[in-house]
Amino acid sequence: MADRDGYGADAFQAETNVSRETLNRIIRVIQELDDWRTRMNLIGPAEFDQVWRRHVLDSWQLFEHIPQDKPIVDLGSGSGFPALILAAGFTHPASEMTMIESVGKKCAFLRSAVTAADLPARVVQGRVESINPVQADCITARAFAPLPKLLDYAAPWLLNGAKAVLPKGRRWQEELTAAQESWRFSYEAIPSLTGDGAILKIWEVSRVES
Repeated sequence: MADRDGYGADAFQAETNVSRETLNRIIRVIQELDDWRTRMNLIGPAEFDQVWRRHVLDSWQLFEHIPQDKPIVDLGSGSGFPALILAAGFTHPASEMTMIESVGKKCAFLRSAVTAADLPARVVQGRVESINPVQADCITARAFAPLPKLLDYAAPWLLNGAKAVLPKGRRWQEELTAAQESWRFSYEAIPSLTGDGAILKIWEVSRVES
């Protein structure tokens, strides 16, 4: 199983040096995604043709920036990127990924992938703004909402000391400027390995007083 340009599991492992156990878990996730995408709109054919580089590698690059021994919450988990890929690398007993997703069919896929790949993860179905608080020291989200709205969604965690690790596209600087109109925070922008975007690490979050 490889992308249309030949980039696949072996190339991914060579680039990232992930363990064989982690790689096997990721392979199982992608196999599950391949099975489920024939039954529901999880990822289109053109996207799946570049799943290893555009989605797996893009998700995995967050791994070194998230805590390895703390609970993490992923918002709007959808087809499982980055949450399933990150959870595949967890080895510490205190590590757990909680995926929040509102669409029932997507939740069914996420649960199936968690079981198939034996991941330390769970799925909570519901709208992010409506669920009961879930403990987390770090928040992730990918292609879920523009940064100002995303900080609104993540506020219950960020205002209590959690940090956010967020992959953003080429317009990340515009989103950052817009977010600073309503929020104060410290941040670091790390160039993405997979495009013109950046990984935004955000912490020490507070609201701008009106």
